[in-house]
Parts: sequence; C-alpha cells; structure tokens
Amino acid sequence: MSSLIDSLRNLGLTEYEAKVFVALTRHGSGTATDLHMFSGIPRPAVYGVLKKLAERGLIEVQHTKPMRYKCICPQEAIEKIKKDFDQETELALDKLGEIYSSEENILQEDVVWTINGLKNVTDRIIQVICNARSEIIAETPHPTLSDLGDVYPLIKKHHQALIEVFNRKIDEGVKVRIIAYSLDELKDIAEQIPGVELKLYNIKSEEFRKGGAILVDNSEVIIDLRKDAVSREEFTAIWSNGKEFVFFVKHLLEAEWEAAQTS
Repeated sequence: MSSLIDSLRNLGLTEYEAKVFVALTRHGSGTATDLHMFSGIPRPAVYGVLKKLAERGLIEVQHTKPMRYKCICPQEAIEKIKKDFDQETELALDKLGEIYSSEENILQEDVVWTINGLKNVTDRIIQVICNARSEIIAETPHPTLSDLGDVYPLIKKHHQALIEVFNRKIDEGVKVRIIAYSLDELKDIAEQIPGVELKLYNIKSEEFRKGGAILVDNSEVIIDLRKDAVSREEFTAIWSNGKEFVFFVKHLLEAEWEAAQTS
C-alpha cells in the first residue's frame, strides 16, 4: 500500500489526498465519516481533502444528507492527474526558462564549471556533442576512453556511445573536424567515424597529449583534463559557454587545425 501512496504523491497528490483516494477506490463510495475510518486520516482534515479531490475532478459528490463521495474510474482519474501534472510541468518550464534567459543570468555566462569523475565527464561530453547544430571541432575526443578500455570494461561502453553520437551528428548534417595526435589514432577514428574530417598534428612531447577539447557551434566548449592516474574518480573536465573563453579555445583549435597535416 505504501508504494501506491508514494506513487500517487509523486504524481502530485498529498499524502492525505492519496489515502482518501485509495480508500474511495477500494470502497466505491462513502461519507466523510466513513472515509475518516477507511483512510485513517484525522477527521478535521477529511473535508478539506474531499473538497480538493472534487475540484480536481477525481471524485464525484452526491448531495445527500450526509453527503456521499464516489470514486471515478481509476484510469480516468490517472489521466486527469497526468494532464494536470503535464500542465504544471509546462508552466514551470516556461517560468524557469524566462528566469534562465534573464539579463542577470546572461551576465554570469563566463563562469567555467569543473566536472569530476569519468561518467560525469563522459555524460557531459555526449551532451555537448548532442547540442551541436552546425559544427564540431575536437582534438583527441576523450582519448582516455579508448586508452583505458582494458582497465575498466565499462569505459568501452562509454567510448562506443561517444562514437555513435558523433556519427549521428554527421548524419544530421553537422560538420565534424577532429585533430589526432598519432597516425594510429587517426586511422582508428577514420574507421569508426567515416564522415569526419581528420588532420594529424605531430608533436614531440607527450605532455601535450593529456586530454582533449571539443568546441560546438562556437558557443560552448569542454576540455578533458587527462591525468596520469587511471582512477575513474580522478578524471576532470572543465566546461564553459562564456564568449571570451570559447573564443580563446576556438582560436587555439583553429590554429592547431591549420598547422596540422591532412591525412
């Protein structure tokens, strides 16, 4: 029973409303006194609960003396609850959207956020790529996924999800450019992401191969800060949609792209 009450509460009913509604569903109809006995909620609270349920169209009222209350078909009741929930969700989303887009929040866009943990980093990378509408430019897209596949089997799943979302974006018409740091890496990417534009950037120091960056539509960027340690919890990335930060990263990536060699 508790799970049913919890489910109804998750759909927007209060605990008392859920208990009275379940009691009416079980017994069909009853007076306020009956429902106090059936549901176990305090008698003074029953009248207010019945009024709320009636206003929402979840129960019917028979104007007798004393008044009796009748449940409606559970399917019809749940449809009403879902409709109310959807309307409230849309209203909340509209209001939150207005707040989020306000001038006060726009002025705070230059904040750089830190993301910790392999799963969180990977989830955000995939989210950023999914946001792309016209162009993605990246260098070594999350190399830690392929490099550590033998250490953590779960990483292979993350890596495959990343490849799939790149391919889906290319199918949608998004231009994807990727800078690779080794010929083997370039060949591997070319095989897994056939529609990508690839270039090879030769560097001598391994220090410059730790991590990667992904820039989407010149509007947001995520930089994967690769560490020597192989613990999943130690993976870190930074994300920003601040205009100045994005412009700086775009300048670096474009310069690297121009200096790289066509495969």
